[in-house]
Amino acid sequence: MKKIRFIANPTSGAVRNRNIPKLLEEHLDDEKFQYEFCYTEYAGHAIKLTKEAVESGFDMVVACGGDGSVNEISSELIETDVVLGVLPCGSGNGFAMHLGLGRNVVKAIHHLNDGLPITIDSCQMNRQFFVNLSGIGFDAVVAKRLHGSTLRGFKAYFRFTVEEVFKYKMLPLEITIDGQKMERTCLLVEVANAPIYGYGFSIVPPAKFNDGLLEVLLVKAVPKWRYLFSLWRFLNNSFHKSSLTETFTGKEILIKPLQKTAVHLDGEAYFLNEEARYSILPNSLKVLCPKAYAEVLME
Repeated sequence: MKKIRFIANPTSGAVRNRNIPKLLEEHLDDEKFQYEFCYTEYAGHAIKLTKEAVESGFDMVVACGGDGSVNEISSELIETDVVLGVLPCGSGNGFAMHLGLGRNVVKAIHHLNDGLPITIDSCQMNRQFFVNLSGIGFDAVVAKRLHGSTLRGFKAYFRFTVEEVFKYKMLPLEITIDGQKMERTCLLVEVANAPIYGYGFSIVPPAKFNDGLLEVLLVKAVPKWRYLFSLWRFLNNSFHKSSLTETFTGKEILIKPLQKTAVHLDGEAYFLNEEARYSILPNSLKVLCPKAYAEVLME
């Protein structure tokens, strides 16, 4: 039997509103799995619990939370044989949605029963790991507001986006991609291993987390009203084709902001006080996903 440790963030929306242990009892295949369920008690506790699971010989660790929980747990599974599983219990759940898990916890449990493990790339920024997206500039400023607020969900994200956009000062920076240097002033720059923000918005559709490459998307500095007329592109996954953006691909990315700003890693944001050096770690993380999506995702 496979051994699973479930690690849940008790402040995540679906964890608060759903009895996850009861759902596991009802829907997880107890002929395939032995499991234990743990709640995190403080910031960073998931990292410790995951490290213990690896050392104790667990076969899988399942993040019951949002992208922040996935980030913490996956950081201890990189370059191991332990598989990452995800129950989408957060607000945005961008990584879970890209894996084809959607937002339904019960369906995600059934995918644990019959899913397939795939191997994906992971990334580093200044020795910190991430698996989905990292942004510098405007989206990180919004994420920082969310992190410090008791408000959660899409309404909070929309509110802080509107509040910040009118006072935000465009970001001058230097970017070096695989040795090629450029200077830009922009709203934000996104470094992507996978394409989806929370709530299903695809910011960098070309990003694939098994190609050994990082996608870089810059949103240019233009009059702010112009951004509003490109929001429809999020609905058909074409934002990267907008005249407001530039896109690049590389393996080693160096970004030097020329003014104080924020950075996020998988949605977890903090102030950036130095340059950001990105690199890709090919085929470094095992992740469980639905059978139907495994072949599509790995094409």
